[in-house]
Amino acid sequence: MPYTFYHAGVLIGESNLEDVASKRQRAGVFRPTAYGMDIFPRLTGILSAGHALETHLREHGLSVDDMERAEIERLFDTTPAGQKIIDVGRMLSEVEMQAPNGARKEFEQIAFIDQLEWKRVGKLLNDPAAEVEEWPPGVPRYVVSVTLRNSSSFSSSDRKPSRMRSH
Repeated sequence: MPYTFYHAGVLIGESNLEDVASKRQRAGVFRPTAYGMDIFPRLTGILSAGHALETHLREHGLSVDDMERAEIERLFDTTPAGQKIIDVGRMLSEVEMQAPNGARKEFEQIAFIDQLEWKRVGKLLNDPAAEVEEWPPGVPRYVVSVTLRNSSSFSSSDRKPSRMRSH
C-alpha cells in the first residue's frame, strides 16, 4: 500500500517510498493524479529557480552575504526566480502526507522532483551526465523525497489499517 500526498486536501499522488535512507528519510517514484500533474510544475522547479537567482546575483555583482535582509526580500519579490522560489515554498507548505494506514505523517522536508528538470539544470551547469539524448526506459520521471520530523519515523505500523482517515 502506498503513502499518499495531498495538496490543500486534494489527492495529488502516491509513492511506495521504496528508497530508504534512514528511519526518517525516504524517497520513491511519485505517481501523480491528474490534479497532481496540473500542479506539479508549481511543486518543482526549485533547482532551476535557484540557478536563475544565482545567475541574476552574479550578473548584477551582488552577494547575499553583503546584502541587508530587506534587499534580499526585495530580490525575492521582484525577480521571476525569487517569485518562483516563494511559490514553490507556498505550494509545499500546503502538502500533507499520509501513511498507508491513513495516519498523517509530519515531515520536516519534502521535495517533488521532475527528472527532466535535473537534466535541464545539469546542462546549464555543463554536467556531462545531463547530455543523455533520450529518457532511458524504466527510469521514473517523477520522484518524491521526504524527511520526517524528529518526533516521527517510518515504521511497520504505517501499513496497519487505522479506524479513521483524515481525508
